Amino acid sequence: MEGSDGRRRSSGSVVAAALAAVALALAAAGCGGSGRTHAGSLKRVGLMHVGIDHVPPSLGTLAAALRQTYGWDVPVADVEACEKDIRKSCDFKGKNIELLWRNLTPEEAPAQAKEFVRQHVDVIVAFEDQSIHAAQDATAQPAHRIPVVFLHPSDPVRQGLVKSLARPGGNLTGVFGPRDVVAKQLELYHLLVPHLHRVLTLVNPKDPASGTLLAQYDLAASELHPSLKLEIRTASSPHDLVRIFRSLQPGTVDGAFLLSPTLRLNYSGLTIDLARRARIPVQAHRKEWVEKGALFSYGADLAPIGRAGARYVDSILRGTPAAKLPVEEIPTIDFAINLKTASRLGIKVPEAMVIRANEVYR
Repeated sequence: MEGSDGRRRSSGSVVAAALAAVALALAAAGCGGSGRTHAGSLKRVGLMHVGIDHVPPSLGTLAAALRQTYGWDVPVADVEACEKDIRKSCDFKGKNIELLWRNLTPEEAPAQAKEFVRQHVDVIVAFEDQSIHAAQDATAQPAHRIPVVFLHPSDPVRQGLVKSLARPGGNLTGVFGPRDVVAKQLELYHLLVPHLHRVLTLVNPKDPASGTLLAQYDLAASELHPSLKLEIRTASSPHDLVRIFRSLQPGTVDGAFLLSPTLRLNYSGLTIDLARRARIPVQAHRKEWVEKGALFSYGADLAPIGRAGARYVDSILRGTPAAKLPVEEIPTIDFAINLKTASRLGIKVPEAMVIRANEVYR
């Protein structure tokens, strides 16, 4: 075989050159399994969550999946260390990706979303309703149209995040769990606490979801038992919650219920503490709060939502538009009970309910 200069080349040299070219092409394309590399400059992902009394389990599972499943160099050990300091902001930088984690108060969310836009991050991951809406607003203008991956919103279609689950149609897409299940939570409450007759129901009038949820909740109460009465109190701040619980007289109510999503997301820890002092039970929306003292929870398991969310982040970083990634629903629901809390409050939980629970804390 001769080259363009007329000199003869060995077939072995040609094969070697061809193999080298293929190897370079594969490396540039980022091919391979979990250990694949990623071409191009360092990718930056802004992660934001409102709720400074906790870190969602979906953060850790998302970070782990980005590394283990999709090959991004996420320093998972650093993420795990940061999770222990719930108010801390952390930057996790690897060779090909940097995660910017921000745990926020409701008031801080709009400014942080705008800051991510100013920093020109490649994608924003928003972990609950308030951070999602802040990210949606900050990226609404065409010049600021950064892709947003939402995780565990209340209802992405009802909230106007996407046009439909199959065709998001904009710059937002992501993963969500079961929609608000307040009627089922009240039913379980009634089964767990046989003497439940008066329920302190905490409603945030500023939360857009409150009206719809209150209607569902009220209907469920009327169908469960004629003696079940709802003591509805409005609260939108920690001060309101403290005031309400301090005003309770012994025997006034048999339990407390956080109805509005913003109250559950922002003040579950405070409400559990206030309910403990008032010696009444309170429900929760996640098992992590049951471990911390709530009587029970019935709601989405956030860990698999985080793992699924990693696929969206990976796809967007590789060039897929958010509008072409259908929203995924993960229907897994956890039912958890804290028997230690029940015993402290003198509640005899029926054995059938203990058997029924996915998680029991003793």
